[in-house]
Amino acid sequence: MKKLLVTAFATTALLLAGCSDKGTEVASTEAGRIREQDLYEQMKNEPLQNGLTIGETVLQKMILESIFDQLYGKEVTDDDIDAELEKSAEPYGTMDEYRELLEMQGIDIEDVRDSVRLQLLMREALLDDIEITDEMIEEEYEASKPDYTAQHILVEDEETANDIIAQLNDGADFGELVTEYSQDPGSLETEGTYTFSKGQMVPEFEGAVDGLEAGELTSEPVQSDHGFHVIRRLELDLSEIPTVEDDREAIEETIVNGYLEDQNYMGDLITRLADKVNVQIADDELKGAMAAFLPQEAPAEEDVDAEETETDADATEEDAE
Repeated sequence: MKKLLVTAFATTALLLAGCSDKGTEVASTEAGRIREQDLYEQMKNEPLQNGLTIGETVLQKMILESIFDQLYGKEVTDDDIDAELEKSAEPYGTMDEYRELLEMQGIDIEDVRDSVRLQLLMREALLDDIEITDEMIEEEYEASKPDYTAQHILVEDEETANDIIAQLNDGADFGELVTEYSQDPGSLETEGTYTFSKGQMVPEFEGAVDGLEAGELTSEPVQSDHGFHVIRRLELDLSEIPTVEDDREAIEETIVNGYLEDQNYMGDLITRLADKVNVQIADDELKGAMAAFLPQEAPAEEDVDAEETETDADATEEDAE
């Protein structure tokens, strides 16, 4: 009996130890308890559409935050983050109104702060890696100069558009007709006028403007996905365009944003930074988290030999069949 009691006690102790090893309880049902280790294992193996598992995706984010924070954390202050948040809040009113909007969408402002901080850290890393030259600024300035100026009135149906063209040909004021008819809120305050570069407008609109002379009106409505346009091309006036020096700060920002949006460049930068801080992933099941940025170990020779042996065996079986 004593031996049985000892055995029962030992078994209970092992079971309790097993539960303890699985960590703190995170949820429970009448069917059982879910502990941290259970959740961890599930997340490691739950795939997402990006090709990574949930665990790999979360780990990648944590590693990237750690890399940029270690190397550039001192360069980004709370004031910098607040300034960026205020820019984001401007279209929505006050900061409090922006916060309320985020809460309605189930988004915590602190999560947004973390995201903004990472973006600013990445920007600091980028500025440390590149040199913005005068030649780059001049090239971007020339490329961003507008190519066209045109007025338009956007309506839903072709009949109305034809009526507007007839009124304009009879001498009606374009601006007044914009106020009366146009369904484009973005140009109501400019009497329907847009000054733009090639590629900025829908192809139908740009093509129609390109085929007109300055002062000329489309003879028939121009249809696009937005509706029917009545268009008049205007003389392009570059006298009010800022000089390269006046616009230098905005141009630099455009160049920086271009690099940040370049996945190939940013991938290479992260690879170099990850190597610099010696990123190591101990859990083999999570190594895919940084596979896009770190060189992957070649399989051991014995593994290759085993695979080749298995392939040869399969081929022999097929021959025998």
